[in-house]
Amino acid sequence: MALRIESAGKTDVGLVREKNEDSMLIDPTVGLFVVCDGMGGHVGGQVASQLAVATISEVIRSTTAPAADEPDKLVTSIKAANHAVFAKAKADPSLHNMGTTVVAIREDGDLIHLCHVGDSRIYRLRQGKFEQVTRDHSLINLYEDNPELAARFGPPNSNVIVRAVGLRDQVEVDHRVIAMEPADMFLLCCDGLTDMVDDWMLKEMLADAENGSLDEACDALVRAALSNGGVDNTTVILLRIHEQ
Repeated sequence: MALRIESAGKTDVGLVREKNEDSMLIDPTVGLFVVCDGMGGHVGGQVASQLAVATISEVIRSTTAPAADEPDKLVTSIKAANHAVFAKAKADPSLHNMGTTVVAIREDGDLIHLCHVGDSRIYRLRQGKFEQVTRDHSLINLYEDNPELAARFGPPNSNVIVRAVGLRDQVEVDHRVIAMEPADMFLLCCDGLTDMVDDWMLKEMLADAENGSLDEACDALVRAALSNGGVDNTTVILLRIHEQ
């Protein structure tokens, strides 16, 4: 059974920030969908997210094969983005400590490869079940995975991220493969959405959009973040799976 991906996306600066440090890519020609949430200094976040998106796209579009020890070209592309962002920050003192989160999906026949670094997220709605299919690289989750840290240092008092693209010369990329099914919906987003809108509301909004316009659904998601404060940039991409 051949499947195809319908897509839409939207990004908004929000109500507080002066600049939009998010970047996104929707490229159905190569089945590539990316959301990056930049961080670092006056312009660093914007530079980091834009450079990451451009590098990921360039590698995916190239004829370069994935590295021998990497499961998919999407992982290779994100590691290339890490190198590009890290090198640019090292070369320009004004960009010191810039970095970016990444969530990305690459279509591969009736499979999709999902990759992420940081706390931007991918959700899936399948037959009424809504779930987060990425896990935040956050301090709270790090302590949850390593109880000895809490015993030694006490509970974390903030939920900062512990992994991002460009902060170090190497990065670990989480990767998984999912078989698509007709009517699946996927949401790629930054924390400008998830900090403002609870998961139960995201589920309701995606369910409402199952048979409607994805562009209108993206608009509605951004409006929900704005109506709850809009304290950060907000970027969303929605994917819907159809039979050919």
